[in-house]
Amino acid sequence: MSSTKKYYPEIDISRGIGIILVVLGHALKQTGVMNPVFEAMLSVIYSFHMPLFFVLSGFVAVKILKFTSISERLAYIRDKAARLLVPYFAVGLFYMPVKYVLSSFAVRPYDFSNAWKILIGENPNTVLWFLYTLFWVSVICVIILNNKNFNMVLGISFVVSVVSYILDSPVETTKYLFFFMAGMYIRLNYEKAVQMLKEKKIWIVVLLFVITNVLLYQSQMFGWTFLTAVTGSICTLALSLRIAAKKSRIGDVTEVCGKYSMDIYILSDFIAIAFRILLWGILEMNYIV
Repeated sequence: MSSTKKYYPEIDISRGIGIILVVLGHALKQTGVMNPVFEAMLSVIYSFHMPLFFVLSGFVAVKILKFTSISERLAYIRDKAARLLVPYFAVGLFYMPVKYVLSSFAVRPYDFSNAWKILIGENPNTVLWFLYTLFWVSVICVIILNNKNFNMVLGISFVVSVVSYILDSPVETTKYLFFFMAGMYIRLNYEKAVQMLKEKKIWIVVLLFVITNVLLYQSQMFGWTFLTAVTGSICTLALSLRIAAKKSRIGDVTEVCGKYSMDIYILSDFIAIAFRILLWGILEMNYIV
């Protein structure tokens, strides 16, 4: 693998698609309105969008396999703490009094007795669980991974992830460590991966994604979510490659959304809540409007 940095627009496009789905999913859930169309949309979105972000995060974290010293690993952990834990705690602490004051409008009224749970990943701004989990997944990988044991740990993480999904484990790291490492694996074998994603056989994966989503929607069995997560992530990467190749307006928009996905992720909930309180809570308008 070359040490020269290379920009992959399809990765930002994938992030853009993912963050649009995140915002849409959160907005739909906040309406409190459920009908077959909304339920189906939410089922599809939540079947793969967060595992996709772990895949994309792992893709750009492959450099940790080159680390040979403790100082390099500690520097990486400090960088991840600054990038992930600082906004996690800063936004969470700001959110506590705001959510408490606005409890009458909140979907889940805030109780200050639960404030300590922010230390174990339960943020009052519930959408920020991703930052907390991604930090610990990154720490685990930078501590234990190297070029020699990568494939073995990838295999173990696969088994652990499957079991965690089937049992619906509350420990998020056990679910998502595999997807982070899968992103690293894709980066290490990117030329082969791109070739496979461009082949017509990708439609088989699309079909599997549709079938497993139908099964998930009908049965609500957690085990299907692992399959939808894998197939959905692959489909998104394949779609992003095609969008990147065409140089279209859609590609430009999704690429920009991808570049600012972290900012959108952190700030979008504030905007969604403000609109919900104003339009739905105060003006008593239909929130969907």
